[in-house]
Amino acid sequence: MKKNLLIAASFLFSVYGFCTDGNTYRYSVDLTKVKDDKVEVKLVPPTIKQEEIIFHMPKIIPGTYSIYDFGRFITDLTATAKNGQPCEVKMLDANSWKIYNADELAEISYWVNDSWDTPDQTNWVFEPAGTNIESGKNFVLNNHGFFGYFQDMAMMPYELKVVRPAGFYGSTGLSFTTSGNTDTYTTPNYNTLVDSPIMYNEPDTTFLQVGNARVLVSVYNDNRMVTSAFIAKNIEKILNAQKEYLGGQLPVDKYAFLIYLPSSFTSFGFGALEHNNSSMYFLPAFGEDYLAGMVRDVAAHEFFHIVTPLTIHSEEIHYFDFNNPEMSQHLWLYEGCTEYAAHHVQVQYGITDMNQFLGTIEEKIHAMAGFNDTVPFTVMSKGCLDTYKDQYLNVYQKGALIGMCLDLKLIRLSNGTMNLPALMKKLGQRFGKDKGFKDDELFAVITELTYPEIGDFLNRHVGGSEPLPLQEVLDYAGIGFTEGGTREVLDIGLNLSQIGYEESKKRFYLMSDDGMTDVGKAFGFMTGDVLSKINGKEVNETTIEQLLVDIFKNNKPSDKLEYEVLRQDKKGKEKKVKLKGAIGTQTVDMEAGLAPVANPTQEQLAVRKAWINQ
Repeated sequence: MKKNLLIAASFLFSVYGFCTDGNTYRYSVDLTKVKDDKVEVKLVPPTIKQEEIIFHMPKIIPGTYSIYDFGRFITDLTATAKNGQPCEVKMLDANSWKIYNADELAEISYWVNDSWDTPDQTNWVFEPAGTNIESGKNFVLNNHGFFGYFQDMAMMPYELKVVRPAGFYGSTGLSFTTSGNTDTYTTPNYNTLVDSPIMYNEPDTTFLQVGNARVLVSVYNDNRMVTSAFIAKNIEKILNAQKEYLGGQLPVDKYAFLIYLPSSFTSFGFGALEHNNSSMYFLPAFGEDYLAGMVRDVAAHEFFHIVTPLTIHSEEIHYFDFNNPEMSQHLWLYEGCTEYAAHHVQVQYGITDMNQFLGTIEEKIHAMAGFNDTVPFTVMSKGCLDTYKDQYLNVYQKGALIGMCLDLKLIRLSNGTMNLPALMKKLGQRFGKDKGFKDDELFAVITELTYPEIGDFLNRHVGGSEPLPLQEVLDYAGIGFTEGGTREVLDIGLNLSQIGYEESKKRFYLMSDDGMTDVGKAFGFMTGDVLSKINGKEVNETTIEQLLVDIFKNNKPSDKLEYEVLRQDKKGKEKKVKLKGAIGTQTVDMEAGLAPVANPTQEQLAVRKAWINQ
């Protein structure tokens, strides 16, 4: 998911049987030999019969919907013939090399630079989709950044040997064998290799058993402030809820959460990229309390991708072309319904309550207003790489609301006997991970499995340009839109949006006193004031939220309030200053929101119970 984070989706691919040894890519990389922040990759190719062949690195990968050109991180590519002489190599574009005398090819070698710290950020790579080379510390092998394929030969088996530093462990959703300090991985094709990231570092791992699946949580945090045990503890409840949401069984028997937590701000591309049996995270280590909620929400989204598009996907995804991709029409299904399910499961199983859930739906309704609602969602999906690139993030807003509308319509039409998870189960049974559906036929298939009204909804509001009937479907569950207008709220003197955080000293300060209310002026706040205490209690990153919540919860207008701030004198020395005053009120504008209707009917209550279990 991507709010301030950039969060996005991944895909699964078909599995083909292994071929003979001569038809296997044999890759090797030695992580103990890093040179100028690069590692060398060697390839013993499968048997090639033609005299000329093109070697590719991916232009784009599933799930990011961005052109990254991973070939630009490759340098010094050479090809060697069986007689030991070099083969001629011609670079065709950023991601392609033509190799001559290919029928005599014995080996290709090249050096790989990582994307995380490349000095050229003109085409920034989202970190969970990128590569990291930190000698002696950490290696993130998103395999599309290290290994390539020959044109028309991507479906052959791959063998990868990784020489790892002493004490390092490779965390991945793949199975592998180990001999000494060498790990060997095999995959049936290039698609599966790309779909299986590997993270190497000194191990901090925890295993969970979630139904039929063994789940690995692997964390790299260089200051060890956040551990895998903490992360595992905070996602175990949501994973078990998702298992129940999916009917008690998961469509995978092994899954890996690979989590890199930088100890300092190196990017604002925080988020995750999901895969077949794993997901790769790059998240800020703001402390355990903050991280717990973030990981829970992000993990809920990523883990649900084992349904879409792992089990349910179109032929465009099933046969993904890494250099000339054809986009699917159905991002509403892959990303939208996944985002909806990630929040819906939490209210269904008591992790959040109805007000929190409705608050999330409100946010998505308001956020959707920032996008072009006249473009059919299927058209936007097809054009998300170019024409409608700026509309892609609406998959997490309108896409999720499409999922909500489908869920409520199915519940009402079936009198509570069918819902969106049940539809997903039917689609999974119809297609499954080894068979992609035809893009143009999906609406008809869903109509066949459900009701004519569902087909009408999809054709008009997803394949067509009619706005979503939000008020109509929410009314099924007795949820109405409240009016906007104004409201009187407490004024504590501080404009919270003007409070900044000084990372180096881990403290909060007033960035500007512009726009300060009369109450704030009466307290005497000044730009640069560092918040030290509120009502005698120390302010820091772990206490500030609760201190402010307590003020709004336990006070009324005219109640006394005291702040202690650190303020620089004329000589630049910080001194303690006490600011005393009284709480006031201010009038604020309120957006329209969602709330239960005053007198719901029994039918509405029944739909609400089936929908959110409340």
